[in-house]
Amino acid sequence: METLLQEREGAFVLGDEFSYTECISAPWIQRFFVTMPYFRGVDFESDILAQFKCLSRWMKAVCARPSCVESRCPEDEMIAACKRYYVSFVSPGAKGSV
Repeated sequence: METLLQEREGAFVLGDEFSYTECISAPWIQRFFVTMPYFRGVDFESDILAQFKCLSRWMKAVCARPSCVESRCPEDEMIAACKRYYVSFVSPGAKGSV
């Protein structure tokens, strides 16, 4: 993804145009920022995205898009859904619980 984004101009995969790629990715991107620290003790931005300049810029642009901001699930609901559906353990040192 980093390589693809390096080849593009603009904030999104299709440049300045917000596409289906972003629509499908937005909820997952939002979850990463909340669930990685909670369940894995990982600061998603500094521990992971700091290594990927273009990916970081893209993810931040997606999260900042007004439609994504308005439709964002509250953090407590994200965590509760993760606990119900797909998180079965918490990494050592993480602040969360199952």
